[in-house]
Amino acid sequence: MPQFFVTSLPDGQGRLVIQGTDFHHLARVRRARAGEVLSLRTADGALLAARIASIGPDHLVAEIIDKKEARPIPLNLTLCAALLKGKKFDTVIRKAVEIGVARIIPVESERTVPEVGTRADERRARWQRIADEAAKQCLRHGLVGVERLHSFDEALGCCGDGVRMIAHPDERAPGIREFRGEHGDATHAAVLVGPEGGFSAGEIDRARAAGWSMVSFGFTQMRAETAAMVLPALLIYEWSS
Repeated sequence: MPQFFVTSLPDGQGRLVIQGTDFHHLARVRRARAGEVLSLRTADGALLAARIASIGPDHLVAEIIDKKEARPIPLNLTLCAALLKGKKFDTVIRKAVEIGVARIIPVESERTVPEVGTRADERRARWQRIADEAAKQCLRHGLVGVERLHSFDEALGCCGDGVRMIAHPDERAPGIREFRGEHGDATHAAVLVGPEGGFSAGEIDRARAAGWSMVSFGFTQMRAETAAMVLPALLIYEWSS
């Protein structure tokens, strides 16, 4: 059974009330019964084991039987990913959450093909639902925010904390381990991944002028959707070692 995120704290007797969509999923979809043990995450990432004490028509009550504090995350990573065609971007959202990305910023660049237009809010809500479902399934310490669609230049200016990397092939760029050795004390980072056609020369120039670094991530040029999933995984792994 996946974990569920709770915003309320246990009462003085160590009990929690679960309502809304999580209650519906547990009671109506998964057919949970009194006595079953749930995995719950609090806002600070603590993992609670809670036994269902009772189930009412619109809520259930669970008793906390165990608590484990969240492990520290070695790198708070923001993924700035250019929009992709079809459902590829949905997959990027889902896998980025599973990998451990802390924040996702959809980006519209010069060579981005999909046009969101007036459906921006609708698409963002869909992406957030995908991220929430992935966080529940993969037992993450917390939910991952999917921000509104940013222009390329907006994305350059919204990641001021920590190191900032742009995924663009350049033989002069340092390798990921070399780069990590130079910035090993960083706790926050951002990586910017382009669309199917890559970034334009003008975008690369503006990114470098804004303080973004080129980093070499391997010996091949990956497809956009592959890069958006593999590169965050490599960064989190390197900062965890």
